Amino acid sequence: MASNILIAVTGSISAYKIADVVSALTKQGHQVQCILSASAQHFITPLVLETLSGRPVKSDLFGADISGTEHIDLARWADVFVVAPATANVLAKLALGLADDLLTTVALATTAPLLIAPAMNTMMWEHPATQAHLAVLQQRGAGVIDPAAGTLACGEVGVGKLAPIPAIVAAIEAALVQPSTDLAGRKVLITAGPTTSPIDAVRYITNHSTGRMGAAMAEEALRRGAEVRYVLGTDKGVVRPVPPRGSAGRLTLVEVTTAEDMAEKALSFLPEVDGVIATAAVLDYRVAVPSANKLKRNAEATSLDMVPSVDVLGALRQAANGQWFLGFAAETDDVEGNGRKKLDGKKLDFLFANPVARAGETSTTGFSVPTNGGTLLRAKGEPVTLPVMSKQDLAKQLWNLIA
Repeated sequence: MASNILIAVTGSISAYKIADVVSALTKQGHQVQCILSASAQHFITPLVLETLSGRPVKSDLFGADISGTEHIDLARWADVFVVAPATANVLAKLALGLADDLLTTVALATTAPLLIAPAMNTMMWEHPATQAHLAVLQQRGAGVIDPAAGTLACGEVGVGKLAPIPAIVAAIEAALVQPSTDLAGRKVLITAGPTTSPIDAVRYITNHSTGRMGAAMAEEALRRGAEVRYVLGTDKGVVRPVPPRGSAGRLTLVEVTTAEDMAEKALSFLPEVDGVIATAAVLDYRVAVPSANKLKRNAEATSLDMVPSVDVLGALRQAANGQWFLGFAAETDDVEGNGRKKLDGKKLDFLFANPVARAGETSTTGFSVPTNGGTLLRAKGEPVTLPVMSKQDLAKQLWNLIA
């Protein structure tokens, strides 16, 4: 079904790529209206977007031929409002509610879903101010199309490239689809993030998990109407789920550190839920006796006495009373074979097995990256291979298969 898509383009070198987004959407039959910020016009001309969209580009808030209510008309016209590329400056304006041009005025006036595709230098992207503004927008229900990693216009390598055109188009299409309510009335327990094991008063052991996959699974469950009990292992840089618009009050989040704490909290939630999703990267071993004081440097070699930590998923499965279980397995070798052993050994209903990078390597799947892909193994039924995609899209696919 054709929809009204409002695309605001801001002053990034990647602005020229939006021509391909507009072209793809118009070919699918959508009505596309573009807004160009003053800075964006240094990177792409209005004529390009007008030719592809078939509609005059809007830029000015005031003028002889501009109605005093044009920003309201545009705000009401839109079925979805997309800011792509979104610069750090515009993210700040949107988060603070500033309205000093057409783009930001429309943003305050519209009730349409907001999609943001950031693009900027890595240092600007990682700056605490940018991340804080982004978090505010997500808390208000904005969707974020994560930037990609690669070589930037300045020649540096890092995260900050505008997301691929197909990913932007797919996110817009998804925003136009009314979410399913197939999980309404269901309660789900999700474990996510890393666990830690203290070594002494100031040091600890952990892993590279950020909890992003668990957050994506939780957000999709909330979007579909479920209640979510979320037990998150915390460390620097963990990602917390942002409840989608309309899901307020259906997320209960508890933060823990050790595997033992995670098991205790998760087991307390188990009797009230219908199913369990175990995305957490739980340490298999912990330090037997952490030092109460800071261990001092010594010229001689030292060793740590490591003992098995609690098996959180195993403990939940053993205490279960009719709940279904989806586990996750991040493997460096024989991904499907090791995943099948975990599925059968823990008597799970589903297990998603994905490859992770070996030491010294990089990967598009697994820890500390916005994408993932792998194989969904099932106790009953054939395995399903899912290609590399954003973790948000993967969460949708997984819920479609298990819901």
